[in-house]
Amino acid sequence: MICAVLLATLGAGCTQLSSNQTTQSGGITVTDDAGRTVTIAQTPNRIVSLAPSITEDLFALGLGDKVVGDTTYDNYPPAAVNITKVGGFSTPNIEKIVSLKPDIVFASSLNNDTLLSTLSSYGIPTVVLDPHSLTGILNDLSLIGNVTASIGNSSALVANLTQRLNKSTATSTATSTATSNATQTRVLYLVWNDPIMSAGADTFEGDIIARAGGINVAKLANVNGYGTMSKESVVALNPSIIIANSAMNSTVIEQIKSDPALTTVDAIKNAKVFVLNSDVISRPGPRAFDAMDQIIKIINQAS
Repeated sequence: MICAVLLATLGAGCTQLSSNQTTQSGGITVTDDAGRTVTIAQTPNRIVSLAPSITEDLFALGLGDKVVGDTTYDNYPPAAVNITKVGGFSTPNIEKIVSLKPDIVFASSLNNDTLLSTLSSYGIPTVVLDPHSLTGILNDLSLIGNVTASIGNSSALVANLTQRLNKSTATSTATSTATSNATQTRVLYLVWNDPIMSAGADTFEGDIIARAGGINVAKLANVNGYGTMSKESVVALNPSIIIANSAMNSTVIEQIKSDPALTTVDAIKNAKVFVLNSDVISRPGPRAFDAMDQIIKIINQAS
């Protein structure tokens, strides 16, 4: 169940190639988020996406008409639902991918080395995207734009999102500066409840909480990446806000609120448990900036 939830889970505006992207005769060579050097011989016209967030990136960049394959989890924008499915994004069907004759595959960190090497053996370049922050999302949008010769679209989108980021961060910084560290809002982002799983250090959700002016209690609990926390740790860290993703239904949310082990937690006592759309909060794509705005609003209202 946890895996299913996670699955359902700098000059970025510059039009020039960044230091990890170089042009070569007849193509472009990039370094992806896995540190792999990938050469794309020609501008891709047929693209396969192996993560919902990547599909959202591609559509946001105006490349939806070039996406010939995506995963069974891809549901946004609505047009993504009608694209040929290649399986789950951690277990895609290699034969199906190859049959679509893609010029490039954009993969996530959940896709293993066997998949990447197999696609390489078919001569299909694969670029891994794995952003761990909002800045990382911006960088990946620029990377996709350069790889697909959509630099104009990517520069415009990145500039817009960067403006939103700077404006929102300035607002939340002013709010948190006026608040002492002792009273700054402690936030628990709940990926799942049994066991309690959260997003700690080195996650884009953790970055969102920090930029929104909150203190991420999972990071205080030394959770790196996505990991579990004991109920005792949650009680000790005493978050004043709990943000749950909507992958947990209302019954589960009520179980959290009524859990005898958590009744002393301020967020529970003061009815400060909020539910956000899981697709918006758990996908490292353009809508993560919507999640940032929502969390800023929640923190400001709760302070």
